[in-house]
Amino acid sequence: MGWAEALLPYRASDDPQGFLGAALLAQDQTLFRLAATWPRVKKFLPPPPGPGEEIDLEKVWEQVRVDFDEWAELAQISTLAAIRGFQVLKANRVVFPDGSLSHQAEALLKKEAAGRFLGKMNLKPGDLK
Repeated sequence: MGWAEALLPYRASDDPQGFLGAALLAQDQTLFRLAATWPRVKKFLPPPPGPGEEIDLEKVWEQVRVDFDEWAELAQISTLAAIRGFQVLKANRVVFPDGSLSHQAEALLKKEAAGRFLGKMNLKPGDLK
């Protein structure tokens, strides 16, 4: 079993915490930038669990190493802001060890990106059909 499969129940959860995490992204530009760049950040993960093996997300996080300097550069923020933001994103289950995001956060990022693109191009949602 790979990490994507092992973490899917956490990512796809309808737990209110996921919605709260997405709400934080919508309100905080730093967290938004961090979430948007999380999939591209260098991470060092433990070996994935075996087939059918349960995982403890907190124990997995304890073994993950993140390149905060690189992440800060990608997000165009300070390293300290990246470290602090990571704690918030991790605690609210917005980001996951394999580089994925919660489904709610992913949907928000896509919606915001599309809205900004349309705004810059002076287009309305129906114009691209």
